[in-house]
Order: sequence, then structure tokens, then C-alpha cells
Amino acid sequence: MLINTPDSIISAIEHCLKPIARLCIHFGIDHRNLSEMLKAAFVSVAKQEFQVNGKSQTDSRIALLTGVHRKDVRRLLGRVPEKTTNRQQGLIANLIAQWLGTPELLNEDGEPKPMPRNPTPNYPTSFISLVETLTNDIHPRALMDECINRGIIKLTDDGMVHLIVESLVPADDLDEKAHFFAQNIHDNISAAEHNLNGGQPPFLDRFVWHEGLTEADVKVIAAAARKAAMNALKQVNNQAVHYKQQHYNDGARPEFKIHFGTFFYSSRSLPNDTDDSNG
Repeated sequence: MLINTPDSIISAIEHCLKPIARLCIHFGIDHRNLSEMLKAAFVSVAKQEFQVNGKSQTDSRIALLTGVHRKDVRRLLGRVPEKTTNRQQGLIANLIAQWLGTPELLNEDGEPKPMPRNPTPNYPTSFISLVETLTNDIHPRALMDECINRGIIKLTDDGMVHLIVESLVPADDLDEKAHFFAQNIHDNISAAEHNLNGGQPPFLDRFVWHEGLTEADVKVIAAAARKAAMNALKQVNNQAVHYKQQHYNDGARPEFKIHFGTFFYSSRSLPNDTDDSNG
């Protein structure tokens, strides 16, 4: 059965692809490279999400759904996934979020206080114990060394671990920027796609849109937006940390993750996701 795709959907996708094209050209990715990525994405989604009655997806049906030639389907399904740093990136981000979301680790101004490297009677939380609430399969020392190497924390002679506030500003590390670009754009589009397809209940996906403003107006509004956004992010982060700590104390392993920006998105964590660092 042929599907009569609305012109509005085609126009919307074309519009969304323009910044992707701009990014590709900037980094020397031509349309042939992007076409290969798109083929792989089509095949992956068709295989995982468009099965019939839970049956194993065949190469022929994937080719029918996607328009990708069957020989390319076989080739792409047999390809060994490339190693990524997603797990490490997510774990470090979650460590920072947990630190900033634990009241006892903040001073009166909401700034992060140092904590001891190892558990001590005078401190309810140590770096080691904090890491252990986040993961069971990465040694705390390994994560500490990586955080020190990245300039995220520093260890002083008194055995105290300090979160470097400047590290909370997006770094010039391209791999790190690319990781969070992928996470943010993927989840924002996923929330919008869910809503556009009539998914229920709809995800939060809201924005403010105005024209007819001066450059001076925009600067004032941008400052106000930044302040409001940070307040909202802190509130949601603190609530997520509270529940995660509760589940950790109960020995539970919940399987949902969330993503909140100017939108909200949640999904089940996939087996290769950072299941203990994606919220």
C-alpha cells in the first residue's frame, strides 16, 4: 500500500536537514558519506522497531520498508559497531549532576563543596561512595583519573576532591561536544516525532517565538532565558538525583531514562546505553 506523504512533513524534514548539511560540509562529510549513514539508520530502525507480531525481521522486509537494496541491508547488518565513548561521557556527566544535586555537597550559595576521596566518619559522602552509586563496573579510581585528566576535578594534598567550576562550562573538547550534540538533538527530535505521530501521552516540547525585536532586546531576553532555564534544570536535576539515590538504597535497577531541556523525553535504556548514567 502506497502512503501519501503530506507535503508539510516533507517540507519539515527538508528544513531540519539544512543544519545537518551545514554541519557535514563544515567537517568535510559529503552527501555520499551522509547517504551511507542514512542507510544504516534506516536499516537499524526498521530492524528494531518495525517487526511484524514480534517475528524476526527479514532482509527482504527491511529492504521493502526502507528502499535500501537487500545486499546493502545484509552488509549493514553484518557490520561491527564502532567503539564510542558514550558510556564514559555519560558517566562523567552524571557524576557532575549527582554532585550538584546533593544538598550536603553544596555550600550556602549552591556552589559545590569538596569531598574526601575515601569515606570518613566526618563526611557522609565521599568521591568513592558517590561513584559507587552510579556504576558497579567501572572502578572509582579509573573514573577519578579520567576526571583529573580532563580538568573536571582536582585532588589536593589533604585528600579532598574538588569539582572545578570552570569545567561546568562546555569545553573545547570536540568529542565531548559531539557526544552531547547527538544526545540532545536525538532526544529532542524523538520527543517531537512522538508528538507528530500522535503518540500518547504527548511529551513536553514547548518554545517561545517572537519577531520584531531589537538586538538590545534580544540580549536582555537571552539573559533572562538563561537564568530561568538554569533554575528549571537545577530543580529537575535535584528531583532526579533524589529518586536515583532512593532506588540505589533500595537495591533497585530502574530501566527508564529522561532528557529535559525545553522539552522532556523518556525511553527505556537500550542494552548498550549507559544504563546507570542516563537518568
